[in-house]
Amino acid sequence: MTHSAALARYRYSLQVVIVAVTTTAFVLLTDAFAFRSPANLAWMIGLPVIVGMISNIGWDRRCFMAMALVGVSLLTMIFVGVNFTSYG
Repeated sequence: MTHSAALARYRYSLQVVIVAVTTTAFVLLTDAFAFRSPANLAWMIGLPVIVGMISNIGWDRRCFMAMALVGVSLLTMIFVGVNFTSYG
């Protein structure tokens, strides 16, 4: 399977993995530097919306994936924050 064929076949799974990994990294960085502010909302909500809007074709799919990826981001933040940081 070529690289482009794999991207086309696993496009939605790849978006979920990208958002989950970057959210995990940002949660751990936020905890390491003890920087908790409303500015964190930019990556909590902005990153999944940007990935969902750029990676999909058609407004219905873009809107659906943007909202689904926000849910992935929030669930990842809860899981990582409670289990692996000082939030818990």
